[in-house]
Amino acid sequence: MSIPPADTWAPADPELEWVALSAEAKRERILCAAGRIFVRDGLDAPMPAVAAAAGAGVASIYRQFPSKHDLIAALVVRRLDQIADAAATAAARESGHWTALIEMLWMIVEHQAGDDFLGEARTMVIDHPDVIAATERTGEAIEQLLAAARAEGRLREDATTLDLTLLFAATRAARRVDPDAWRRVLELFVDALERRG
Repeated sequence: MSIPPADTWAPADPELEWVALSAEAKRERILCAAGRIFVRDGLDAPMPAVAAAAGAGVASIYRQFPSKHDLIAALVVRRLDQIADAAATAAARESGHWTALIEMLWMIVEHQAGDDFLGEARTMVIDHPDVIAATERTGEAIEQLLAAARAEGRLREDATTLDLTLLFAATRAARRVDPDAWRRVLELFVDALERRG
């Protein structure tokens, strides 16, 4: 169960020339370049900067992604799919689902502390069909994990995926007050999620 940190927005074959790449490898290089550029410069970074980081022309970027909106959506889908995979892996455990849930929450929030790309970007592309589908997949995977943790008796009965969305929003907001405050907010939320009695 892992979500790559921000510094892993790196292409698999950085030495290969653009023309030597397959269509799939070109798409991957663009996504990695865009991830690095948007994390570093913000989502307003221009497409020529993404193209330069990918070692491609701007027209090559648009052949893979018809618009910047589509490119950002693809990055959001990738991050959501990573979260869905982490939740599915945790839910597939034979036991220890509460522990797996808490480990996943720490992993996601700690990752966001170094790379909060998903928060702002998702808002920009929330209406994109691919993002809608990925959000549904992620929600279903998280709900399966929550159900397994509930069945163990550790998670409070009324806990929902909305509570986790609130947790992520609260930890983002806490970092604006103090860069390390997200840890305290997460500890408080985890304590509130645990079933009493």
